[in-house]
Amino acid sequence: MTHHVWQLFMIGIVMLVWIIIRMNRMRRYQLVRPINLFMRMYVFSLTALILLSEGWQNHSIFIYAVIGMIFGSSLAIHAYQTIQMKLENGRLYMKTSKWIESFILCLFLSRLAFKSVNLTTHAITKMDIVELYQHIVSDDALTILSFFLLAAYYIVFSYQMMKANKRSTQVHHA
Repeated sequence: MTHHVWQLFMIGIVMLVWIIIRMNRMRRYQLVRPINLFMRMYVFSLTALILLSEGWQNHSIFIYAVIGMIFGSSLAIHAYQTIQMKLENGRLYMKTSKWIESFILCLFLSRLAFKSVNLTTHAITKMDIVELYQHIVSDDALTILSFFLLAAYYIVFSYQMMKANKRSTQVHHA
């Protein structure tokens, strides 16, 4: 097997393990951890800002970013409205919608798989790193749209969960 086939194989194994972990997590209540929510918000916000600042030359990026942010935010609001929450021992637990989590997982994994195969193909042709980055960022509108959908979803959902956790903590202490 060539080096590129091994890379794809390893990425596939990691994706499979991640799918199994995520599917197991969807079946039970998860503890709401504010630090994890804050870090998720921070990482997605920072990555989105960097991506937007790097793509200032191509104005179509902004159009797809806005569309992704609108759909991601509305999906996050719907997801927040459909979660199940319970308070145990002063700690908030949540159980998200299996359909929304499955959609987010499939969207992320499909784009990751597509880009991995695409990058491997371009690595074989020895494309310059600047051309490769330009191809990833500015030439693939669906990747930009899906990233900003995911970013907006996780930022808005994490913010809503942090507010819910704060409210439940205040009610429990009162």
